[in-house]
Parts: sequence; C-alpha cells; structure tokens
Amino acid sequence: MHRLLTRAGRLKGRATALASNAEGSINVLFALAVLPTIGLVGLGVDYGMAISSKTRLDNAADAAALAGVVTAKEFIAANAQQSDVMTAGIKAGEYQALKAFNVNASKVPFATVSLSQLEIVRSGQTLDATVSYTATVQSTFGRLFGLSVTTLTNRVNASADIAGYLDFYLMVDVSGSMGLPTTDSDAALLASKSVEDQGNCQFACHFPNRKGWNLAAGKIQLRSDAVNNAVCALLDRASKPIVPNQYRIGIYPFINRLATLAPLSDTTTSLASLKTTADCGKAWPLAFTNLLDTGSTQLFTNNDPTTGTGSGGTHFETALPQMKSTIRTFGNGSSSANPKPFVFLITDGMQNSQTYSSWKDKKTYPGNPSKFAGYRYADWDGSQPAQIDPAKCADLKKAGATISILYIPYNYVKSYTNEGTIVWENNRVNGFSPTLADPLRQCASPGLFFTANSAKDITASLGAMFDQALKVARITQ
Repeated sequence: MHRLLTRAGRLKGRATALASNAEGSINVLFALAVLPTIGLVGLGVDYGMAISSKTRLDNAADAAALAGVVTAKEFIAANAQQSDVMTAGIKAGEYQALKAFNVNASKVPFATVSLSQLEIVRSGQTLDATVSYTATVQSTFGRLFGLSVTTLTNRVNASADIAGYLDFYLMVDVSGSMGLPTTDSDAALLASKSVEDQGNCQFACHFPNRKGWNLAAGKIQLRSDAVNNAVCALLDRASKPIVPNQYRIGIYPFINRLATLAPLSDTTTSLASLKTTADCGKAWPLAFTNLLDTGSTQLFTNNDPTTGTGSGGTHFETALPQMKSTIRTFGNGSSSANPKPFVFLITDGMQNSQTYSSWKDKKTYPGNPSKFAGYRYADWDGSQPAQIDPAKCADLKKAGATISILYIPYNYVKSYTNEGTIVWENNRVNGFSPTLADPLRQCASPGLFFTANSAKDITASLGAMFDQALKVARITQ
C-alpha cells in the first residue's frame, strides 16, 4: 500500500512538472512571435516618417526651383539695361533658390540633407533651374534590424520664359460710382459745393453739365482720376521690355457694355500713342473721368445703340463676354505670335442690371438708346444693384485668360443732404456693398485679387498686378 502511494506521488509530481514546462514554453513562443510583430509595426512607422520627410523635401526642392527662376526673371526684367544682366540675374536666382531650400528643408525632423546640384542655366529665351538633393532620415525601430537610416534623393526642374509675351487688356469701370472722391474729406468738400436739384452730390453728379461734375473734374481727385494715374504709371513700367514687342496693352472702358478707348498696342512702338490717349502727358489726366456715365452712350460706332459704353447700370454680364470676344489670342506667352492674355479688371464690383425698352423696336437695351437717331423714347426698368456673377469670369478663364482684379470698395457713402432719393440710394448702397468682395475674389484667377482705397494704393496695386503677371514659371519635372 505504501509503495502504491509513492508511485502515485511520483506520477503527480511528474505531471505537475510537465504542466510547468508547457507554460514556460508557451511564454517563450509568445515572446518570439511578438518581437517580429513589433518590429514590423516599427518599420511601418519609420517608413511613414520617411515618406513624410520625402514629401516635405520634394516640396522644398520645388519651391527652391521656382524661387530661382522667378527671382532670376524678375531681376533681368527690372535691370534690362544693365550690362551682363543675365549673369547677375542667374546669380541672384541661385542665391534665392538656396535660401528657399535651406529654410524649408531645415523644418524636416531627423533628416540630414545635402544639395548635390543647384543651378540655373539659360537656354535661348528660357531659364531652367535644377535642384537635386540627397538626405538621410534616422530610423527609430529599424535599428533593431540593422537599418539605422533611410536614404532619400530627388531631382526637380523648373522653367520660366525670360521674355514672356503678354497681352494686357485693361478693363476699366467708368460707371457713375467711380466718380466718388478718393478721400472722405474730398467727398465732404464736393458735397458742400454741389448743392443743386440732386441735393448735395458727392459722385461728381455723374454728368458733365452738372455743377458737381464741373467742380470736381481736374480739381478734386476722383477714383476715376486715381485709376488714370495708375494706368499711366503702368505704361511707364511696361515701357522697358526685355525684348521688343514683349508687352501689348489695350484700354477698354465699360459701363453696361465694353468699348475701346485704345486698342491692343505694342508698348515698344506705340507707347506715345497709348500715353496720349490716356492723357498721361497732362498734369491732371482726365481720360477716364471724361468717360464717367454721362447719361448717353460714348465711344459708339455707326450710330448703333448696341455699341459703346452705354449709360446707367454696370453690366458685367454683358461686358465680360464682350471681353472674351475682344481678346485676340489665347496663347501661353511663348512667342510674339502666341501671347498670354491678362485681363486687368478695375472696378468697385457693383453690378446694376437696369435696362431700357425702346419704343422704336420694342427691344431691351442695357443702356439708354434715346440719344441715338430714331430711338428717342425708351422706358427704364429701375435700378437693380447686384453682385458680379463669377460664372461669367469662369468662361473667360476657361478660354485661357488670366483675370487679375483691382477692387476699389465703396466703403461707407455718407449722405450730406436730406433729399430723400439720395439718402435712400446711399443707404441701399451701404447695406449692399459689403457683399461685393467675395464674388469678385471668385472671379479672379488664384492669387490675383487686390484691394485698394487710396490713390497711392491704387497705383501700387496695379503695379503689383503687372509684376505678378511677369512671374510665369512652371515645374517641368
């Protein structure tokens, strides 16, 4: 009996030992299985960091290449008369490219970066920039498997045409509201002097036979005057092209229709004519102020009421499609036969879709046709202020034009009279004008929406629009 119990004890002990050994084996197997899993997850983390680093370094290389060709091109354009301008421009571009790359690459964590190539070369009328980099990114988990770093490389090219051939279509709003003075103090001054049947008018009273218009023209600066000065400064800026016939400029005023004040002309050979048309030789240019809504259509042809600027309202829905048909060539700027079109829209952004119905032919006209022979009587359907429809701009951009907008806001129009109609109209404008900027911004091509109030800012903004148009650069690889 005792012997049987001893045997049972030994069997129980062996069973217990066996169970203990099995548990230990499972723990070992589990540990061996977990290590590769953790390693794979870690490698995935390292890989994700490497991909993120490469994206950021590629963006840094793109930015450097673009900065290089744009800087070189701008330097060459601004110093066209300087001797050896190409060498100096390329040197300036390479410096800016290096600076741009270092600033952006330094923000990539755990990376050691070196540039294997950074150069800008001229090929004909094209500047080509090449940026190549090599980088090592420190691994966190890969070290467990002998992978301490990840190596990244890339090569980026960007190009810009030295002499981008550009056509500028200056689309200038000459509706009555552009007759507002550029400062509040001048608006108060004009209103104090122009008491007449319209009350105290601060819009230069719209018509040349009005007291207010005669008090303002050439005496109190209106927004139309400020735009005129800005256009004259732009003509001076465009008078120094890199190559002959590089820029062409045309001036197209509009109220309810688009008209031609100066057709598209080469600034190299026709600059004097353009300046004469824009009154640039005068101490106080009034080319645009003289076109402010006069109550009759101006710049018409063949006694045709469907031509010219028209009168009353501001019809973007008519003028923008007309601009599309006015543009001669929708090119890419690569040659004088293939110019790139830029539309510079200068406006306060207030559309007014009022129309006239002619008694003669029962047709509807965007402007009053009564000043034309045979069109004496017409019915007006009333003022209808509205926002610009960005879809009309989309058609123009889709055709290949770039739209740059200079927005000159109404701001707040103060009433200097108790005359009911004027007070009502001013209040209506003040309530509506804050909504005009967003649709105009949608109308503009990306990055080409500018706002200016003062005469100085209007000139500066138009110059900035021109400079921005010169920055035509592209990533080529």
